Amino acid sequence: MKYYFFDKESCDICGLCLNKCPVLELPIEEAKEEMKRLIKGKETKHVLAKCTSCMTCNIICPKDCLPYELILYRWYEKYKKNGLSVEAKFFVTPLQISPNLWSIVLPEDEKKTFQSWSKLSKSEEILYPGCMMCFPPYLSYTKLFDDFTVMMTNKLCCGEPFYRIGVLDTAEQIAKRLEKQLKVMGVKKMVFPCLGCYNMIKNVYPNRFGVRFDFKSIALLDLLWKKIKSGQIKIKNKLNMTVTVHDNCHSKPFGSHFFDLTRQILETLGAEIVEMKHTRENALCCGIAAFAIDQNMMDVMDVATKRFEEAEETGADALEVHCGGCLWVLSVGKIGSRGKMPIYHIIELIQKAIGEEPVHRNMERAENMFKIALEEAPKYLAGLPERYWVDPIGVDIKTKNV
Repeated sequence: MKYYFFDKESCDICGLCLNKCPVLELPIEEAKEEMKRLIKGKETKHVLAKCTSCMTCNIICPKDCLPYELILYRWYEKYKKNGLSVEAKFFVTPLQISPNLWSIVLPEDEKKTFQSWSKLSKSEEILYPGCMMCFPPYLSYTKLFDDFTVMMTNKLCCGEPFYRIGVLDTAEQIAKRLEKQLKVMGVKKMVFPCLGCYNMIKNVYPNRFGVRFDFKSIALLDLLWKKIKSGQIKIKNKLNMTVTVHDNCHSKPFGSHFFDLTRQILETLGAEIVEMKHTRENALCCGIAAFAIDQNMMDVMDVATKRFEEAEETGADALEVHCGGCLWVLSVGKIGSRGKMPIYHIIELIQKAIGEEPVHRNMERAENMFKIALEEAPKYLAGLPERYWVDPIGVDIKTKNV
């Protein structure tokens, strides 16, 4: 079966993936039964209704069977049958589909920034912000980006949001299109601020879909750390604060590398780490991938609120994230929890340490999102079909009343 990447033959249904899942935590016998139902394609009692797509099950599996890919496949089957909710078109799916929340929430200066990124040209080395950084383009307002040529258009998204909610055929076609486009541009090296994009290019597309990219891929975190160690980035002001770290789900396929690296950077900046209950390989999703359950923004809000509350329970001075998507979703969670803890992207914390004042618009952005969602979304969604399907070739919308 196409897109069935789960290793059914190696799975002995030990149940550990669902038993040790930081979200489900099912008793071992119930975990085994749930896994049997998932493998047989039967309706599950817990998994497909509660999984937040944090990817930890792949790490837990002692035989590397990729249970997360089985969950994605069942969501793909559901999508092919029922389509996506119209909420997905407005709130979550990336920049290929517009107008949506992403295309109307930005202030004029950031819209101009995004437009400047959209001028594609021949270039051997580019910084690829990904759609998750296109939501807070202000993160690029720093001399840390002076040496980079940034390129991104609404047709150049890596497709991670589609993959994450189980729209696997579209993710594959986006990968093929992206591979061709970047080859035409002559790209030899790409720097990724977003670990989601980085994981898709380095792991998911080559290993799952057979789409391979012939350029060198570098995570921005690795590059910034290299410059900090070499003295190219000079630390002037120690942070002198306690920080709790939200580990990105896409860090997990890389073992401890990005878990350790983030903490090394923060400690070098002068921060003391205070860990949350769920951290590193057991970290919970920020909430954005919970949309895969039913394409309902309330699922995202619920998970984001709980994750922010867990961060605030640490008593740390601030919450650190290193993904643009985590930044805006957890900022929404902060509003939902009526919390106080400030949230900083790691780029902003580096800015503070080198003597720059970050623009820091995350809460302004989150509040604006709420306003637009309440005022604009009902107008936009009114009269549209209840479900839609994405044309995997042209990444266009095919709607259908159900």
